Amino acid sequence: MRNIFHFLIKWRFIILFIVLESISLFLSFSKYYNIGSSNYMIGNISEAMNKFRNFFLLDIENKKLIEENAKLKQENFYSKIEKLSKDFKKANFNYLQQYNYTPVKIINNSINNQENFITINKGSIDGIKIDMGLILSNGIAGIIIKTSPHFSVAISLLNTQIHINARLKKNKYFGTISWDGDSYKYVILYDIPKYSTFSKGDLVESDGKSSTFPEGIPIGHVSSYTFDEEHASYIIKVKLIEDFSILENAYVVKNLFKQERYNLQLKK
Repeated sequence: MRNIFHFLIKWRFIILFIVLESISLFLSFSKYYNIGSSNYMIGNISEAMNKFRNFFLLDIENKKLIEENAKLKQENFYSKIEKLSKDFKKANFNYLQQYNYTPVKIINNSINNQENFITINKGSIDGIKIDMGLILSNGIAGIIIKTSPHFSVAISLLNTQIHINARLKKNKYFGTISWDGDSYKYVILYDIPKYSTFSKGDLVESDGKSSTFPEGIPIGHVSSYTFDEEHASYIIKVKLIEDFSILENAYVVKNLFKQERYNLQLKK
């Protein structure tokens, strides 16, 4: 009985699709007998078959695009470490892969609380671990805080307890991003020095100083700003590129050198 229940849950969308299409065909046949039109029946059957075929083809194409996007991110310059040869005269540069990306599906996401969280459909058996980063196609989503064998939960960027290093792309001045708990469309960038020059619309991105996220991940654009006289720095309101109310897919970021860096920083 449990297996039947799991089967129905797993394939509920396909079952619903088949039921709806069956109803559509039944109505088409009914209408056919009423008006006696063979063309009408053939047209409806053809339309139903096309919908069925497109349904599965689109699903397959979407999965292929997500996988290809993950590969492209791994090939990105910021996902590698530049390693110099011993012989500097030859200017022989080698690049080591530093970050790997695992595509995941977001199955739960909150935006209306002061402390929001994101649940994804992969867990420890997929190699997901605590403190790994969770990114979007155009933005940072959060950091993994707990895992089970098949699922993981991340603290969302829209959580007042999270703080992430970020910088202005134009001049590389960096500060700290956090959420003020107001609108899900904006975050705040603190501690930008007073001698920094920037404008509305400038891009804010990850700076790569933490071991969780690679540098160069776009986060949002400068929307407005004020000057904090007490700390002699700018407070910048950043409009997020991604709409957190409609998130579906993401990537878990694994830093292959994180433990090595951590162990070294512990040494005195």
